[in-house]
Amino acid sequence: MTTRSPLPRRGLCAIALCSVLVARAEAWAAEPDDATKNAARDLAQRAAEAYEAGDHAAAQDLFHRAYALVPAPTLSLREARALEKLGRLVEAVEAYVRTTRTPVDPAAPEVFRHALSEAAEELAQLRPRVPRLKITVEGADPSGLDVTVDGKPLRRELIGVSTPIDPGTHSIVGTAASGSGTASVTLKEGEESSIVLRIEPGKTSDRAAAHAQGKKLDVEGRGRDRGATQRTWAIVSFAAGGAGLGVGVVTGLMATSRHSKASVGCPENRCIAGSPAADDVDAFRSLRTVSTIGYVFGAVGVAAGTTLLLTAPKEKTSGWVGPYLGPASAGVTGKF
Repeated sequence: MTTRSPLPRRGLCAIALCSVLVARAEAWAAEPDDATKNAARDLAQRAAEAYEAGDHAAAQDLFHRAYALVPAPTLSLREARALEKLGRLVEAVEAYVRTTRTPVDPAAPEVFRHALSEAAEELAQLRPRVPRLKITVEGADPSGLDVTVDGKPLRRELIGVSTPIDPGTHSIVGTAASGSGTASVTLKEGEESSIVLRIEPGKTSDRAAAHAQGKKLDVEGRGRDRGATQRTWAIVSFAAGGAGLGVGVVTGLMATSRHSKASVGCPENRCIAGSPAADDVDAFRSLRTVSTIGYVFGAVGVAAGTTLLLTAPKEKTSGWVGPYLGPASAGVTGKF
């Protein structure tokens, strides 16, 4: 059995090793820019530190990111080892395979060829440790069945055949038009097992029911939110429209009063400049303009509020809301 080369125990050694690996990868791969080189080197150093500290999840993520920047087999090899430590054996196999398939130029550093050799040996040791599971279905046609394993969809082509799976406990859920079923299985490393997923007619699994209820509540919630928002804006529009109408009424009355005074002080519609009657004429014209704008603004506000209120999604309520207009005031009234 080949002994795996572990990462160094001292942080400085790990950092130095990864710096060398990335530097050699840069010389071998298509030349990246300086920013990419620096980023890959930093990621590799942090990954080595995380691996040494026992944080294999962080190490795997950082090695994967570094490999994406500088695709060196030395980095994917270390990602595979981190995945193996995490018990994600299926992904570890793929990372080892990716490493062994990395093309190596004759001029590539020797450390690259050594990484490929190590990956091939460790892959051969890992494959027998990966459990396998065969899921068969009873009570429904697999072609119309949706199966999830630990919440992730299982391709229909894999139903009825033995497939690699990580060790541990797994939850299987099947949903068909006729019903649903659930199953659970626990597998150890190297174990091969099979399980029957029975679809019971008319039964809805907790997961399927929760999913359907969640969708229903989500749709209803969006409808309620949209309806509440529209009704709020309807009230705002009514209030603004009512205020506009109020301004129009008040200024209209004031304009009428000024017009009456101007008629008395300006016989035959002729006013003396600078006289109080001339001032009444100017005030009348200004107030008339403001009154017109107020009426227009009020009419638009009431129309917009009415449209928003009538088109808002319905909900059960005993209240009502609407505009009111008095002799010298306007606003919104209702029952809540």
